[in-house]
Amino acid sequence: MIKPFSTTSVHPDPQEAEELAVLFAGHSQTVPEHRMGPQVLDYYLVHTVVEGTGTYRCRDRLYELKAGDSFFIFPGELHVYQSDAKEPWRYRWIAFRGRKAAAWLQSAGISADHPVVNGGSEEALKSAREIERSFRDGVWTADWEAGGWLRLAFAAWALSRRPEGPPLRGQTGIAAREADRAARWMEAQLAGPVSIGRLAREMGYHRTYLTKMFRKEMGMAPITYLQKLRMERAKVLLRESLTVEEVASSVGYPDALYFSKSFKKWTGCTPTDYRRRTSAQP
Repeated sequence: MIKPFSTTSVHPDPQEAEELAVLFAGHSQTVPEHRMGPQVLDYYLVHTVVEGTGTYRCRDRLYELKAGDSFFIFPGELHVYQSDAKEPWRYRWIAFRGRKAAAWLQSAGISADHPVVNGGSEEALKSAREIERSFRDGVWTADWEAGGWLRLAFAAWALSRRPEGPPLRGQTGIAAREADRAARWMEAQLAGPVSIGRLAREMGYHRTYLTKMFRKEMGMAPITYLQKLRMERAKVLLRESLTVEEVASSVGYPDALYFSKSFKKWTGCTPTDYRRRTSAQP
């Protein structure tokens, strides 16, 4: 026999200006044909079904949901949801708002027209449970914990909806995305020893294939792009009160003399001459 229950833990002091603020979280075993709505909320609310079945209606579309599914309710959207007569659902929920909430949902491929995610439930349920616990325990780090858990849930929902990731602005295809990833990897490794062989291994490609793909998408070979990044960064650092040795080390050159030769070959002047010229400019 089903024993209905419902628990809710509320954030003690939600900050309205935050990028993503959790308001409350809960857990409920519903009775047969338990109905919520029609109603309109002024915050986002997501339910993840633990077991049982039910329906969710939004924008005149009816969704039949089962264990492992998550459904999202958007602010200002008229909705209603109801548990099944024979197998009433048990679910956990998280309520949130924030200035970045809409953008996060859009990136994950979730909208009022596509409010259901089939997958990612394990992480979502864990997140809802931990958020409820942290609010209930009243620890002073509850706000950080709740935000972190919600982000992990978002990652799981996004991977379920868009395993290949969202479309890139101005770029299409896997090659463009992977070339961009390689470029960002090199930028992150700028101060250390970098080799294209290591880059290829960490990205899971053969060096020759990666080089061809990168050249096609970025217009230059990876090694040239890396050199460009280092020299552009060096120009910025040479405007600061750093020695040439410190600048060289900051852009991945343990040998200052080799850095100076490379810089001159790239820019046409030595680091010292470049510093003198730029400092003389008004």
